[in-house]
Amino acid sequence: MPNIQLAWLIALLTYSVQVLADDSGSGYQLGRGYTLGDSGIHLGGYANAQMHSQGPSPTGFSLEDLSLFVSWDNGSKLRYFSETEVEDGLSIKEGQSLTTGLAKFRLERLYLDYLVNDNVTLRTGKFLTPIGQWNLMHASPLVWTSTRPVATNNLFAEHATGIMLQGVIPLSERSIEYSVYSDYTSSLDPKRGDAPNFDNAQGLRLRYSLYDNLQIGFSYADFALMGDTNSRNHLTGLDLAWSYQRFAINSEIVYRDSNSLSVSQHAWQGYIQGVSPLTESLYAVGRYEFFDQAQQQTGEAEVLGLAYRPTPSLVMKVEYRLGKHNRQLAPDGLFASFTVLF
Repeated sequence: MPNIQLAWLIALLTYSVQVLADDSGSGYQLGRGYTLGDSGIHLGGYANAQMHSQGPSPTGFSLEDLSLFVSWDNGSKLRYFSETEVEDGLSIKEGQSLTTGLAKFRLERLYLDYLVNDNVTLRTGKFLTPIGQWNLMHASPLVWTSTRPVATNNLFAEHATGIMLQGVIPLSERSIEYSVYSDYTSSLDPKRGDAPNFDNAQGLRLRYSLYDNLQIGFSYADFALMGDTNSRNHLTGLDLAWSYQRFAINSEIVYRDSNSLSVSQHAWQGYIQGVSPLTESLYAVGRYEFFDQAQQQTGEAEVLGLAYRPTPSLVMKVEYRLGKHNRQLAPDGLFASFTVLF
């Protein structure tokens, strides 16, 4: 029964998207949101429906994310952006009915940008932690798999609340992108039970384009996590992004050294992922990842999948993940999702 309900929900989402896309007189364009006249206010967002079957666990379906973007830009030096999200707004488990009982409201991002000059921007508020590539673009329409590599959010907090200085430094014919940030408040990022959160943090990220299709990045963060303020963490990360025509390779490696009064713990995690076109709209995706785990053997996982992207705003994904010593952080299973950027 859940599979029938899932099929009907996907069909309804697809039909609704087609109606919006065909309504050329509405002033709305699929994937580009809606601008409210001359106010400078722009609305957008995305929805992500996901199904998963993980070993002995019952098959489940959920409207994993329903996000709304609100931005304001009237051409001045001051700009605003916010993202609010409902997670698991609708969910079904095998043998159970559709429910909203697992729904959670999240304030994902809320910040003000002040453009000091063409090369410097000052950001205040809640923003994505600038570590690696994936965390800065992890919204489902922008990534190739339904599942997320462990290394992209296991050893650090996904969000920071505070101040960030970012921009570019001209260097010969190229430039270095930089982000320097500090987190010393949780007022916009209340403690969650399902993810690490900063108690305080400071860090930086640098990104350099060796060529137009090859970028490398470096990240560093010094932080304490909520609930573990006696331990100081030092994280270093390297990342790489390469593309050629419609082929792509992405990789990230992070290392965290955690020092408390009595013990020191070290953890390495990383992944490499490749994307290859099969047809005009269909892509094959493969990923290998490894991850140190506290008091457990190092885990490994391989992901093989397909992504169908008929337009930049629509993507359907299916993948299978298999590994060893991976039950806790990246369990074996079949995953599928349907995402629309609106």
